[in-house]
Amino acid sequence: MARQKGHGGGRQRIIGVLDVGSSKICCLIARAMPGGVPGGGLPVQVIGFGHQRSDGIKSGTIVNMDAAELAIRAAVDQAEQSAGVTLDDVYISVSCGRLKSDTFSASIAIAGNEVRSHDVERLARAGWDYAARDGRAVLHCISTGYRLDEDTVISDPRGMLADRLCVDIHSVTADDLALKNLILCVERCHLAVAGAAAAPYASGLASVVKDEAQLGVTCIDMGAGTTTVSVFSEGQYIFCDAIAMGGNHVTIDVARSLSTTLEAAERIKTLHGSVYATASDDNKSISFPNVGEESAPELNRVPRSQVAHLIQPRVEEILQTVRERLDAAGLASSAGQKVVVTGGASQLTGLTQFAGHVLGKAVRHGRPRALRGLPERGIGPAFATAIGLLVYAQRPLAELVPAAHGPYRGTGTGYLSRVGQWIRESF
Repeated sequence: MARQKGHGGGRQRIIGVLDVGSSKICCLIARAMPGGVPGGGLPVQVIGFGHQRSDGIKSGTIVNMDAAELAIRAAVDQAEQSAGVTLDDVYISVSCGRLKSDTFSASIAIAGNEVRSHDVERLARAGWDYAARDGRAVLHCISTGYRLDEDTVISDPRGMLADRLCVDIHSVTADDLALKNLILCVERCHLAVAGAAAAPYASGLASVVKDEAQLGVTCIDMGAGTTTVSVFSEGQYIFCDAIAMGGNHVTIDVARSLSTTLEAAERIKTLHGSVYATASDDNKSISFPNVGEESAPELNRVPRSQVAHLIQPRVEEILQTVRERLDAAGLASSAGQKVVVTGGASQLTGLTQFAGHVLGKAVRHGRPRALRGLPERGIGPAFATAIGLLVYAQRPLAELVPAAHGPYRGTGTGYLSRVGQWIRESF
């Protein structure tokens, strides 16, 4: 929710989202449009956009609370100024805390009676309790289907007779302290946390189309400090992972190999970055300063082909790690034959072709769905997670825990402590 500036405490149907990344922080403010939009797009209109260079954050984890707070404040303030509202709460993305994906089943006895809402609630509580068994914070506990007496999967068992009710669950958890520090940092900006979504889930919601999710697809979001992976199959979100490598690692590789500054290496990667060297690249040179000699009149030069040879090994390592994680999770068949790559680091020339070679699948470049009111500078794969958070805040989910949709009310009485109290009361 938000307050209209200059109008006291008047409330509007306003949604704020905050993507806290390693290279940038993005805040979007949108107005819900209950009547929908032409063409069947997401029923929101973006009214505020804030974009700030990240600070105090590494691989999605808060490493300097004060610096991260200042960066978040700047992004939120920019969005609020353009929207003319003051946010009370936001939905946040989570890529920190060693995200862990788990699938399991939970069941309860019905004894031949009719399945009622309280039976589904009991099952949800049992599933949540199991997901939180290792003391990790549960981000998502999603039903992928119910079964009556081990029979066919159904979407809603209420009103049916059964001896036993079973639910298949996909849970996503994070290290408790890493998530608490992220929440604390947001709260220090005088914002409550209305909800939290795993970053790979949000990216997938923004970049994957309905048919892909039904047939099986893997979404790879290549960010600055982290590469995240999400898998959808039969319309369900079934897997996620996060790898602590991304575009920043490519930049560091270039800087070290060429003995140049990180700023120059980032510029080289952005303007000339490619995973393949062409025959003509040998005849094209790139100039850059030596590190520590930025004011020197003479610049070093290397052929453009050399830059491609520096970039390719790290990109291959990232993609190979993704493939190994998917194989280890046993997702060879359910992940389908389609891959969508998105994120800022996915914009390297030739990446989709190279990813197809490494992963052995058809790869397309995913551009997040267009949103009404989104400025041109906010359009592109680098903003997939932020746009996906708006999707997450609007779409009806099969989340099994009601508390996952409620507002956070501070680190002492907010989401994490409130969920713990809810579990204790339920068992």
